[in-house]
Amino acid sequence: MKLVAWIIRIVLFALLFVLALRNTADVSLQLFFDAVWRAPLILILLAAFGLGILAALAAVAPALMRQRLEAGRLRRALGEARSQAAENAREPQAAGSGIPYNVVGPKV
Repeated sequence: MKLVAWIIRIVLFALLFVLALRNTADVSLQLFFDAVWRAPLILILLAAFGLGILAALAAVAPALMRQRLEAGRLRRALGEARSQAAENAREPQAAGSGIPYNVVGPKV
């Protein structure tokens, strides 16, 4: 399976490399306020791809931060519960707790 993944990666890299080599002609990108960016087509495509990655990260960041905060809160609560359970295990049960141990059935 790893071999297939590496073959796919190599083929994809080769295709993108050939695409980059074939698209070196200068193009002009019309921006706002009559601004023009003249650059090779592959550079403009790379910039658009990078901006797309940044936009996706900005869209995912708030949910990711909420998940991290919730995971930290749950870890702290788990630690407190474990320490409280350890304290309760150290305390001996009272001798006259009223629960008979020789009775079959649920202890109510």
